[in-house]
Formats: sequence, structure tokens, C-alpha cells
Amino acid sequence: NDLLALGAIRTLLTRGLRVPEDVAVVGFDDIETGRYNTPTLTTVSPDKATIARLAVERITGRLDDALKDPPVELWAPHQLVVRESTVGR
Repeated sequence: NDLLALGAIRTLLTRGLRVPEDVAVVGFDDIETGRYNTPTLTTVSPDKATIARLAVERITGRLDDALKDPPVELWAPHQLVVRESTVGR
């Protein structure tokens, strides 16, 4: 996720590595902090509204005992937001 990616950037920089010149870093979640970090964080931005809707549908289906199907893989739209942590790679 983005928090782990931000921690990785900090560790890389303290060890003398350059981001993105030596190591490119990508997170997942598109948290606001990533937009203000130096370098700014490239991230995968999920459609949180769709994820929430799908989760609620699955949970309410289980609570209503109507959903007895085995677990399934669900898909939600997402977008790659390219920022400074991968520029130039």
C-alpha cells in the first residue's frame, strides 16, 4: 500500500539510493500523503466506491443467507497515477 511505499522511499533515501533514478517505487491506495511526499508517489488509485458497494453486496448476501456460493474474485476499476517516484524509469 501507499504507507509501505512511503516507508520504502524513506529507507532507500537514508541508504543513499535515489528514487526514481536507482529504484522506482509504486504504491496502492492513492492516499493524500503520497501527493505531498518528496518525491511524490506513483500509485494505483482504486475505485473505492465500487469496492465498498461490492463488499456491502457480498456481506448483506451472506447475512440474508441468500449467498451460499463459494468465494469469488471481484474486479473494480482502478487507475495508475504516475508521479515522481517512477518518472524517468
